[in-house]
Amino acid sequence: MDKVERLPESIKAIWRIHAIIEFVVFLVIVQAVGLIKLVLPKDAQFYFNIGEWSVIAIGIIVLLASFFYVVYLWNFWTYYIDDRQVQLHSGYFFRKQIIIPIARVQNVTLKQGPILRWKNLQKVIIVTAAGKSEIDGIESNQADQLKETIMKLAQEAKNDI
Repeated sequence: MDKVERLPESIKAIWRIHAIIEFVVFLVIVQAVGLIKLVLPKDAQFYFNIGEWSVIAIGIIVLLASFFYVVYLWNFWTYYIDDRQVQLHSGYFFRKQIIIPIARVQNVTLKQGPILRWKNLQKVIIVTAAGKSEIDGIESNQADQLKETIMKLAQEAKNDI
């Protein structure tokens, strides 16, 4: 595991599905707020409709932007694991690097919801005393192997201390 790894390309579909689900929830909320116009006078309803359609247009623009962001996110999201640390890298313009010392790892959890299961992916959650870090989705067999590797290295590191 001593090389930089990328997330599988199938994670892009998962991220897009999440964006669509968020957009649908957004539309439901906008329509629920739109029920207010039923108690408004006719003159005010016209302006309320303009505002409602403007908010929906902005939501569509954000949805389309999130589709382009998925490609950017995937291109610059990598992880690296060796016997001393786990490194998570993301971003190009706004770079983020998380380094987790193996000796500080307390737990590794695998999560898989119905959407991840559909693409045979699992989310890897690495827990330390300071918090948790996530690898969004890797193939299930690789996730199991990764969990075992990290926990074995963590146990060895704790025995060395």
